Amino acid sequence: MQQFESLIGVNPWTAIFVLVNTLLIFAVAKKYLFVPVHNMIEQRQQEIKDMYAAAEAEKSSAEDLKVSYEARLSSARAEADEMIRTAVQTAQRKGETIIGEANMQASRIKQKAEEDINSERKQMLMDVRSEISDIAVSIASKVVEREVQKKDHETFVDEFIRNVGEVK
Repeated sequence: MQQFESLIGVNPWTAIFVLVNTLLIFAVAKKYLFVPVHNMIEQRQQEIKDMYAAAEAEKSSAEDLKVSYEARLSSARAEADEMIRTAVQTAQRKGETIIGEANMQASRIKQKAEEDINSERKQMLMDVRSEISDIAVSIASKVVEREVQKKDHETFVDEFIRNVGEVK
């Protein structure tokens, strides 16, 4: 039973030796295993924090750029609208100018045509007067059997033309 007791019994030196070995293994493991692993975990956590901070900074920068680009786009649209508005106004002004010049040219052409018509009319009246005068002289000389004087003839023609003008 003593043998059995020695197997089951607790020897204080063995317990101290096991305790010292455990503490020694724990100290070595702490120095060479736990501390480096802990440092590596902290370093990895710091890298993750830095990555999140960089991502937030990039996100903020991207939002700032987005706002900037939207402002530029809005400004470009406003500028394009202003350019279109200016082009339309310029085209309208040019159109009005062209129409005004065309109206002026048409009125000049009309006035010239009226002047030409009046001069042609005067020329025609002069030609008709001359022909009527010649015809009247020849008729009068045949009727009267004498020669009509030029002054009498002109007076007769003028009176005839005035009467014809009044009949119209």
